[in-house]
Amino acid sequence: MDEFKVIDVMNESMLKLLKDKNANYDENLKIRKYLEDETIFFKINKLDAYKILEKVGVKKESLENVYKKLTSPNTFYDLLNRGKIKANDDNIIIKYDLYSSDDLFKKRNK
Repeated sequence: MDEFKVIDVMNESMLKLLKDKNANYDENLKIRKYLEDETIFFKINKLDAYKILEKVGVKKESLENVYKKLTSPNTFYDLLNRGKIKANDDNIIIKYDLYSSDDLFKKRNK
């Protein structure tokens, strides 16, 4: 399951819950705006990511695991392949090595 979509749904649920309770939901509105960018967790530091995750309802004991999934190499390469992340984007603070298939095959043939 796509962890990012889960976080987005959790935020929408939290917004509804807070509205129903007549509680302040300003921060979750800001989070909604941030979550319009699928690459957000690659652009912010870990502490800020944890704050977002807590605000949407991720339990403290799950923060590290959820964060790792959101910023995993697989997620990075998926976003890269879909054109959501550009290899030379200076806004991305969490990056993984980029390999071309030509480089990989050259090493095998030696």
